[in-house]
Amino acid sequence: MLSQPQVEPQWPAGPEGEAAKAYAEGNIAKARKIWEELAANGDGQAMNNLGVLYDQGKGTDPDVGQAINWFAKSARAGNPSGMSNYGRMLEQGRGLPANPEEAARWLDIAARKGQPEAQYNLGYLYENGRGVPKDDEAAAAWYSRAASQNQRDALARLGHFYRLGKGVPKNISRAALLLYAAAMEGSRPAIAELETMAREETPRTPAVLFGQNLAQTNRDAMRKALAAAKAAVLRQDDKHICDVYNSRTIVPGSNEMAICYASDKRLGFLKIDYAAPDKARADAILGMVENRFGKPTAGEGDNARLWNLGSIIVATQYSPENKQMSLMYMAPQVYHHTRGK
Repeated sequence: MLSQPQVEPQWPAGPEGEAAKAYAEGNIAKARKIWEELAANGDGQAMNNLGVLYDQGKGTDPDVGQAINWFAKSARAGNPSGMSNYGRMLEQGRGLPANPEEAARWLDIAARKGQPEAQYNLGYLYENGRGVPKDDEAAAAWYSRAASQNQRDALARLGHFYRLGKGVPKNISRAALLLYAAAMEGSRPAIAELETMAREETPRTPAVLFGQNLAQTNRDAMRKALAAAKAAVLRQDDKHICDVYNSRTIVPGSNEMAICYASDKRLGFLKIDYAAPDKARADAILGMVENRFGKPTAGEGDNARLWNLGSIIVATQYSPENKQMSLMYMAPQVYHHTRGK
């Protein structure tokens, strides 16, 4: 259910990897020079990357004409990302007359090659009947393919479809899981829809710990509340986004608690770990959470559950191999700013 900690990226060998590393480090000029050399030798991905620089104005003034030129060259060279970006420009009519039919043609080719943004954009065309016949089932199918690659907008849109039963059978549990995944990536539409879903359900108990409403608290308030509770501090340092505590004395049955914050000190993520030597203990902890928040909104496999409280997502995750049960509180509006730090 949760993203794994980020690891050091592994760059490809050769000039492609050198350019990617330079770009990631903010050395746009070096990346651009390498991509220009590769593009001159027919590299479609490098052509697409140059189009992105001009489109977004990175390392240069924004230039829609140059962006279209490079995206078109990349598309004609057979690069799926170039096809996707060229199709997007054609659909939007940016820098050239809008042509939804031609956009759909390029997006379809890229989507069938597995390009997730093209899959999402093709789904959008089918949903809205632009350049292709309006077809909710086809839209849902393309959103599903993109969502399987964790494309954020597709996750949100497919969740909306499952919530309404649009192009797919209505499934609130599936909708919640998809919207949750998109919300944790910072999708504002997904966050808003989760809040709408929470209002439509039977009102749930607010997420309150140590007297703090987790949807509204911040680092200073949480530290003050935990000091009053005499929490044993393992790490409480502003150089780190996560404070860590030995929680045994303040949360019965638990071992450790981590609380992570965004740069503006808003709470994004709180995780409490419990020892769970067997499934019976894990089920007992799950029962404790259900007694507080009611039946879960959705489940993921046998060992994970989530409760949609709108502004806060509560989740449990049982790890039999680690003999551990984790209880997590996440603020979707903030959580995506706190990962991997």
